[in-house]
Amino acid sequence: MNVLQQYGGRVLLKGAIVIGLLILFGFAIKTYNFDALFKSLPFARQEEGLLNSEFGYVLFAGLLVSIGCPRQIVSFFAAYFFGLWSGIVLGLAGTILGCVISFSIARLFQGYFKDLVKGKLGLALEFWRDNTFFATLIWRFLPAGSNLLTNLAAGALGISALHFLLGSAFGYIPQTVVFAVLGAGVDVGSNFQVVVSIVLFVISVLLGLMLFVKYKKQLSN
Repeated sequence: MNVLQQYGGRVLLKGAIVIGLLILFGFAIKTYNFDALFKSLPFARQEEGLLNSEFGYVLFAGLLVSIGCPRQIVSFFAAYFFGLWSGIVLGLAGTILGCVISFSIARLFQGYFKDLVKGKLGLALEFWRDNTFFATLIWRFLPAGSNLLTNLAAGALGISALHFLLGSAFGYIPQTVVFAVLGAGVDVGSNFQVVVSIVLFVISVLLGLMLFVKYKKQLSN
C-alpha cells in the first residue's frame, strides 16, 4: 500500500493529464476542421509513394520518439489516422523504432552520453544489468520517467541490447493499446472507447505498480 500511495497517485495524475490533453486536442481537430492540416502530412496523403503510407507513419513516428516525443502521442495519432488495430501495430512499431534509434546513438557515442545520463535514472544500475528484461518491462509499463532518457541510459551504460529491446517491446504494449483505443475513440466520436481507454490505463498502471513492488523487494534482498 505504501508503494501505491507513494507512486500510484503521481503516475495516475500524469496519465490523466496526458489523456485529458489528447482528448481536448483530438476533439478540437474534429470541431474546428483541422483535418485538412493533418492530411497534408506525408503519411496521411492518399497518393502513391513510400512516405504516403503506414510505413511513412512508422518512420516519422520513430524519428519523433528518438528525439523525445512521448510514445503515448505516437500511439494516439496512429489509431486516429489508421484505425484501432492498425494504430496499435503502427504505434508500437514507431515507438520501438524510436527506441532502437536513440539506444543505438547512445551506444555509438557512449562516452558522451554516459556522463549525461549517469545518476539521472530511477533504476539501480547493477539490478538493471542483472535483470534487464524484467526491470525494463516494469519501467515501460508505467507512464513515468523519460522514455528518451531510459533509451539513452541503456545505450550509454552498457545494458544488454537484446534484453533491453525485448523488455521495451513487450513493456510498450499496454500503453500503446490504451492510447490507440483513445485515439480511435476520439476519431469516431465514441465516448465508450474513450472510457474503455481510461479503464485500461488504470489497469495497466496498477499492473505496473504490482511489478514495481516485486522489483523493490528484490532490490532490498
